[in-house]
Amino acid sequence: MRFRKFALVAVIALLLSGCGASNSGNAARVAGTNISESALSVAVQDLASQVTASELGISDAELTIEVLNRLVITEFIRKLGAEAGVTVTSSDVAAERSRVLAEFESVQAMEEAGLQQAIAPSLLNSVFEISLFVNGIGEKLEPTGDAAAQQSAFESFLSAFVDSAVIEVSPKYGQWNAASASVIATTNPLVIAPEEK
Repeated sequence: MRFRKFALVAVIALLLSGCGASNSGNAARVAGTNISESALSVAVQDLASQVTASELGISDAELTIEVLNRLVITEFIRKLGAEAGVTVTSSDVAAERSRVLAEFESVQAMEEAGLQQAIAPSLLNSVFEISLFVNGIGEKLEPTGDAAAQQSAFESFLSAFVDSAVIEVSPKYGQWNAASASVIATTNPLVIAPEEK
């Protein structure tokens, strides 16, 4: 799909690790920034209103995890950008969205492509934001390097930064598992997806 270039998000997830978030009402905490359960619920409902978990070939719990992964990674990359001195403005995101949209027949077609990867329409801009941060950090670190050199520089910077970052996930939703690059769902039968509250 046209979103292939965003596959680097998976590399980022591999480097994240964490434990249970201690703050009540939060689904996760990323280097000091909280991701509230209400924010997770809104994002999950936005996705679920457009496509069902079964249509994506996953369970409802896995759908929630997919959304939480995306929210956590977005916040982490923002922190990484700040550390690198790279800024991405709303105008930058709008321009990137327009550039990507030009590859599709319509906004609906672009959103459908996102839905097939469990990306809610409301989170599409965060995907563009991540891409801009990744490219911007690589370009700042290797201004004269080619794309491969810039990506390598970004990954090295990421590896150094992640060691000091604290990524926490509420036990209600699971925990980060570096080996599988995902949040592992809890087996507690009392745990429910946020849209079921």
